[in-house]
Amino acid sequence: MLTECVKSGNAEGRVGWRIKFDYDADIIETLKKRVPHTEREWNPDERYWWVGDEYQETLKLLFRNFESFLFQGKLF
Repeated sequence: MLTECVKSGNAEGRVGWRIKFDYDADIIETLKKRVPHTEREWNPDERYWWVGDEYQETLKLLFRNFESFLFQGKLF
């Protein structure tokens, strides 16, 4: 389960998702298999992953609560 998910740019200004979740070796391994290294970044200082926007469907498959973050801030 995601604990944080916001639309965010990476260091180069590319659009994607900044995500946080509790450590899960299986999820991390799956993320690395499904998202090429050019489309993901780990930030060890702030402990989050950045994933390129084109991998939104992959994030939906990996995290059942991903879509709930899509609507955050749009309800009101």
